[in-house]
Amino acid sequence: MPEIRTTWRGKRLNQRTVAMIKAAERLTKFELDLMQGSYNRGGVSASAGTHDGGGAIDVRAAGLTPKQRRDVVLALRKVGFAAWLRTPAQGDWPWHIHAIAVGDKDLSRGAAQQVREYRRGLNGLANRGPDDGPPGYYRMTWEHYQRLLAANVPPRPILRPTVNTTISLSALRIAAQRDAMSGAWAADRAQVLAWAADPKVGAIARTEIRPPSGTPWHQHFRQMTRKIQTRFGLPANGTFGPETAAVMERFGYTITN
Repeated sequence: MPEIRTTWRGKRLNQRTVAMIKAAERLTKFELDLMQGSYNRGGVSASAGTHDGGGAIDVRAAGLTPKQRRDVVLALRKVGFAAWLRTPAQGDWPWHIHAIAVGDKDLSRGAAQQVREYRRGLNGLANRGPDDGPPGYYRMTWEHYQRLLAANVPPRPILRPTVNTTISLSALRIAAQRDAMSGAWAADRAQVLAWAADPKVGAIARTEIRPPSGTPWHQHFRQMTRKIQTRFGLPANGTFGPETAAVMERFGYTITN
């Protein structure tokens, strides 16, 4: 069943997201000023489609103090949002806090990808940098937060993010054709290269996780795939198919189509 949509404070949201915002406001003790809501397909190009579906909000932060900005990000994370402070230095946007409701049934593909990035301890941006917010709530969901409240147990940080070990062969086929650093293909491509550079695997060097200057990402990925295949005695055709995926399965990864 999809989420139940509503209009709240002039923004299109769903009831689950509204409940989560209200819970975050009880923690911050002040009202959050929403810049953008959900279900806003094509509304803001800089959002990269994350607001096309449900569970996505942007909170105005230009008028907040540095402490208030940190408090809002922390409160949103505590109640089950993947949330980050976005600064003008990071992109063509004003100070704001971008948040995605983890577990929302209506998440767009871009929003779901940001949740996966959050749980990997990353910043949700195209540069796939490290998370720059308060750590420890990567596994929190709204439903888990409610259970903690019912048991009168305050949410406590768990400092190790959840590691994603699921790789999609469809995404990797796209990764061998595209150079963009966004989307499921880019995340799975990065995951494969990080795995290949792990000392336990030893298929590529740490310096080969990213392509040299001037080398397209898709071309680099095919080159590294050949190295992985050579390392494990497979035909070095540069195509990451089921045989290559089977090697990752031996290391505990789950491979989907």
